[in-house]
Amino acid sequence: MDRSAAGQLAPTRQNLPAQGTDPEGESQIGARPRSEWRRSWSVFAANRLAVAGLAGLAILLVIAVVGPLVYTQSATDADIFNLTLNAWPSPAHPLGTDKDGIDILARLLAGLRVSLAVALFAELLNIIIGVPIGLAAGYFGGALDFLLSRVADVLFAFPGLLLAILVAGVFGASIGDAAGGLGRLALVIVSLALVSWPLLARYVRAEVLSLRERDYVEAARAVGAPTSRIVLAHIAPNVVGLVLTATTLDMASVVVNEAVLSLLGLGVQPPHSSIGIMISAAITVLNINWTESLFPGLALTLMVLCFSFVGDGLYDALDPRSLR
Repeated sequence: MDRSAAGQLAPTRQNLPAQGTDPEGESQIGARPRSEWRRSWSVFAANRLAVAGLAGLAILLVIAVVGPLVYTQSATDADIFNLTLNAWPSPAHPLGTDKDGIDILARLLAGLRVSLAVALFAELLNIIIGVPIGLAAGYFGGALDFLLSRVADVLFAFPGLLLAILVAGVFGASIGDAAGGLGRLALVIVSLALVSWPLLARYVRAEVLSLRERDYVEAARAVGAPTSRIVLAHIAPNVVGLVLTATTLDMASVVVNEAVLSLLGLGVQPPHSSIGIMISAAITVLNINWTESLFPGLALTLMVLCFSFVGDGLYDALDPRSLR
């Protein structure tokens, strides 16, 4: 329906589409009915790789949270009374030790925490910035759409990882001196979110451009519903699936980019641990003990695969074509 046609609709009940509830008790306008969410879950559950990826992420999360509480070896200090450098896996050190004599398993558990925390908080910040901008640009259009789109285009002009490297490189030292390891970690999160939100905003904007012309939105506008209600109750719920899919797939890139920043010395700094730091340090001792790079490399690969599988599963499950 053309947007101008909204003025031709009389603000009466007769001109509105039926607003009853479906058998599951959900409104048929705006929000996605429960029956559709159940069908989406059935599609997701039928994807074995997606289910395996979700299970893998759950296991990694439990290991990252509970692991350091169970395995109490220090991730920052070596056992000076039983010092072994670049040791191969053994009963005393299940994954061996690094060039400083620090237990690799303890460092890997700490690194998992860092990688998962960066992925989670970077995507939360991505959603907080990108979704409102995409909603506003798509629904209101005009000068606001032009301004927000040009800001996103400026950020798109820089290769994402290079922009994150630039931000971390310029501000990393000063923030690290002022706020320590947590400050460097926060800077990594902000720099990665900075290069991610324009793409999410563009996805949301494109979806809203379509949604704002739907009959139920035109009807709500015709009866005088406030703009805030139209956007929050009728449009925003219909972009949830898109946002979930986009952010889950982007988490794989965030995990890799965090490892790259740490590998370049722009992320979390020693003695704190991250997977990128572990891989970087292990490169120099490949001819002595190649398992030092094997285990963090496997952990990084597993995380990326799990996020990718779950993202692909969500894309299939939340694609409207799968619900026909």
